[in-house]
Amino acid sequence: MAAVLVLLAFLLAGCEVDSASRTIEIHPDSATIKYGQSLTLSALNGYIYDWSLSDNTMGTLNKRRGQQVIYTSLTEPAAPVVQIITVTSTFSDHSDSNAGTNAPVIHSAEAYITHINSTNMPTI
Repeated sequence: MAAVLVLLAFLLAGCEVDSASRTIEIHPDSATIKYGQSLTLSALNGYIYDWSLSDNTMGTLNKRRGQQVIYTSLTEPAAPVVQIITVTSTFSDHSDSNAGTNAPVIHSAEAYITHINSTNMPTI
């Protein structure tokens, strides 16, 4: 409880928390979809989120920046294939006095989206 109060005090005072302890999360971090289906992904524990795809031909994102994006499948694979969706967020570790300013730190997380043929049973 004391740790939460200390963290809250730093945030209220305008200081950023130590980025080394931050872990970016994506929800959901895995899913199975078919051609034409969409999935909403949300990022947590960061500030400004940038999204990217491992293969732009397999699917599309409705936008590339923001806390929440919608991914839509554009592929009808014969066998299951996995799209890796990556989100990154950049942190700067410094206080209002700029004492101990460090270089920006980039944190990232991945979600694994399995594409299956539309003749397979849905498992979203």
